[in-house]
Amino acid sequence: MDGANIVVVGAGKGGYEFLKVLINTPNIHIKYVCDINPNAKGVLLAKERKIPCVTRLSDFIDDPDIDLIFESTGRPDVFDEISRRKRPSVSLVGSAGTRMVFSLLDSLNEVNRNLQSYRLNLERRIIERTEELEKANAALETEKAASEKLYERQREINEEKSRYLIHTTHQLKAPFAAIQNYVDIILDGYTGDITEQTRSIILKIRKRCELLSETIRDMLELAKLQSQMVDLVKEDIVLADLIGELAEKFSVAAAAKQVQIKTGVDGTIVVRSIREQLSELLAVLTENAVKYSKPGGSVELLAQRTGDDKVAVSVVDHGIGIAPEHTTKIFTEFFRANNAVRFEPNGNGLGLAIARELANYLEATIEVESKLNEGATFIVRLGSAETLPVRWGPAAGHEA
Repeated sequence: MDGANIVVVGAGKGGYEFLKVLINTPNIHIKYVCDINPNAKGVLLAKERKIPCVTRLSDFIDDPDIDLIFESTGRPDVFDEISRRKRPSVSLVGSAGTRMVFSLLDSLNEVNRNLQSYRLNLERRIIERTEELEKANAALETEKAASEKLYERQREINEEKSRYLIHTTHQLKAPFAAIQNYVDIILDGYTGDITEQTRSIILKIRKRCELLSETIRDMLELAKLQSQMVDLVKEDIVLADLIGELAEKFSVAAAAKQVQIKTGVDGTIVVRSIREQLSELLAVLTENAVKYSKPGGSVELLAQRTGDDKVAVSVVDHGIGIAPEHTTKIFTEFFRANNAVRFEPNGNGLGLAIARELANYLEATIEVESKLNEGATFIVRLGSAETLPVRWGPAAGHEA
């Protein structure tokens, strides 16, 4: 609905409730509120918000800037009169459609409010617990005998934080699923024909739900990692094979952005690690590299032994880069640099926080080197490497 100019006709009880939801919904511009009663609740609310109020259809019907009219009176004669007099380019939604849009917008606003409340609550609880931990750490310097008790307290705090995050995010899954089902029902035509303007509104609602659902999934994944609810089964992993799988996995997304994926891996390197978590860690870094690359650029997945007989896996892009003052913050939950938000508005700031937790699980380290507007290199340093018989060939290099 970005940029659409809206008129609400009927500002009684129903119109008043609908108007409250529209006012609190981002990217909506209400051009007029129309009602024959100048003291209707919706008219009084509109006047408080400096929204023009009129009493006759003729006061707005010929305005060339109007894109969409919501008729909420429920009176067929009013709907027919507007339908007869409006310009062909103006979309008209009757009372039944208005109630449906009201229900969807109200549900979406409620979910957004709940999510913000849960997040603020969680941050407050984390700050409180962090202050407790700081006091406990200070006490450890002089009270060695209390170390075991303080360690137990720290574990309980972390578990409480994770349980709280898991609980609150699970609570959000059901209403999101319901909203998405309602949206699909409307888009599939089960509630009747809808105008193109209304379809555009519903599609944007669905897109917002998908983004918030992705945030919920990432929050659950992060909580699971922080509460140690993952399998810890190590196995021998041929890095050339794993990186080849990642290059194949992201080849479609890279092609869509006109980005080339290249690999450079010594085919003899084997590491003993947890395959699923290592793959997920490198997938997060690869996805970010593709996302923040510019068209025509490339992403390089490299792996080599280091001087200490360990392995360094590097994910290199030549995209927007990271400002120096942000390189220490990017692994913080919900943090996104300004240039990243401008380049890719759809993001939740959880990907690199998950990567950091995965690296901790793998007893690995993760580093970043970057220059603004020139790209970034993320380096994962793994434990000691083993060696397979040399098998340089197609498996050791790949382009997508």
